[in-house]
Amino acid sequence: MLLFASPFLSAYFIILSLLLGLVMGSALNCLAFRLARGEKWSGGRSRCPSCGSTLGIGDLIPLFSYIFLRGRCRRCGEKISMRYPVSEAVLALLYLLILLKYDLSLETIELIVFCSCLFCLSLVDLDIQEIPDRFHIISASARLVFLLLSFGFTGDFLIALGRALLGGLILGGGVLVLSLVMDRLLHKESLGGGDIKLLFVMGMYFSLPCCCLLIFMAAIIGIVLALCLGAKKGVAFPFGPALSLSAFLTLLFGEKLISLYMGLLA
Repeated sequence: MLLFASPFLSAYFIILSLLLGLVMGSALNCLAFRLARGEKWSGGRSRCPSCGSTLGIGDLIPLFSYIFLRGRCRRCGEKISMRYPVSEAVLALLYLLILLKYDLSLETIELIVFCSCLFCLSLVDLDIQEIPDRFHIISASARLVFLLLSFGFTGDFLIALGRALLGGLILGGGVLVLSLVMDRLLHKESLGGGDIKLLFVMGMYFSLPCCCLLIFMAAIIGIVLALCLGAKKGVAFPFGPALSLSAFLTLLFGEKLISLYMGLLA
């Protein structure tokens, strides 16, 4: 692995991935907050949601500001939501795991973009039960650019692109048909349009066995999240976070889990 070519190189990129994850976790959390409230993503400097005061540089250092301020606003003393430090720490860990799994490669950059979109759309979905289309566009574009950089304008690129689109159609289309059937049986919407689009994009990234694993894990994670969030019968439940978490796990451990399962059948 290129990452471990030397101790210095390993330490440098590990620290860099953690710092980048912390910064992006803070930025994407702010972006999700604004998107959920219909604000422009470039709507000026960050403010305290309690007192509205403009935050200074010392208030915006990812994770460390929360620790130094003891979880409270410097000006009004109100508690700062745990969502901020947790989000920053989670994305930093995710970036590190992607780097360790996929080494120094174009695929690592592609998956960091993809997982950043999943992370941000999950936060928005938790807030308003909607997934903005912009995240699907960015994720699909990242996949297209990666395939283009990997194969160039060749026949292999067309084959890889066809497989990606086919995976999207199988995963997104298959779940769409299932959801339409469930809509008829339950006489209500069983899955939102944003979730279907998200599944189509996810299908572009995963093989068919990994898609099956992803759906299986998403169903289990969705049930657990629904119980943890106290979802009520008849009330819309954000399924995007469950899909995103299952995609993260599939990226990191999917191939090993499938190999282990196939080994048990052999």
